[in-house]
Amino acid sequence: MRKLAVVMAVLALAGCENEVEGVHKQVAEHLHNPKTAKFANVRIDTQGSICGQVRGKDDAGQYEAYRSYVAIKHDGQYEILVDDTGNNLRIREVCGGAELQRRADALADQPAPEGWDVEVIQGANMGALTDMTARLIEKGIPSSVEYRNGKPVVLMGPFPTKAEAEARKADVMARLGTDSIVIQHGAQR
Repeated sequence: MRKLAVVMAVLALAGCENEVEGVHKQVAEHLHNPKTAKFANVRIDTQGSICGQVRGKDDAGQYEAYRSYVAIKHDGQYEILVDDTGNNLRIREVCGGAELQRRADALADQPAPEGWDVEVIQGANMGALTDMTARLIEKGIPSSVEYRNGKPVVLMGPFPTKAEAEARKADVMARLGTDSIVIQHGAQR
C-alpha cells in the first residue's frame, strides 16, 4: 500500500512537470529567441495557474531582463500573459502584488517628500526572507527589512527621485527576476 502511494505521488509530480514544460514552451514563444529561455521563481497556485519570470537572449546574443509571466488555467488549457511593462495588474492579480500596485497607482501623482521606495512583492515570488536578502547582498544591492502586520517586507531606498527608484526596480528584475513596485517612502500601504 505504501509503495502504491509513493508511485502515485511520483506520477502526479511527473504529470505536473510535463504540464509546466508545456507552459514554458508556450511562454518561450514570446521571446526573441525561444530556445534560449531561462525561467526563475516558478510556482503553481492552488487553481493550477503557473507564475514565474522568464528571459532569453536578444538578436545580439545577450540575455534580456527577466519579465513576469502567468499561465492561467481554464478548463485544462492555459492563457499565457507575459509582462512587457513591469506593471501588468492581471499578472499580479494571479501571482501576488495586486493590492500593492493598486495603492502605488492611486498615489502615483502624489508628492514624495521623503523619496521613493522599491518594495519587493510579498508572496510566493519572494521565497524565504533570508534567501531574498542574500541574493540582493550577493548582487551588491542594499536593502532593508521592515515588518508590517507581522510580515517581513523587503525595501530598497528611499531614492530621491522616482526615476532612480524605477531604475533600481528594473535592475533588480533584470538581474534577479524579482518583482517589485515603486511607491512613495512612508506611504500608508
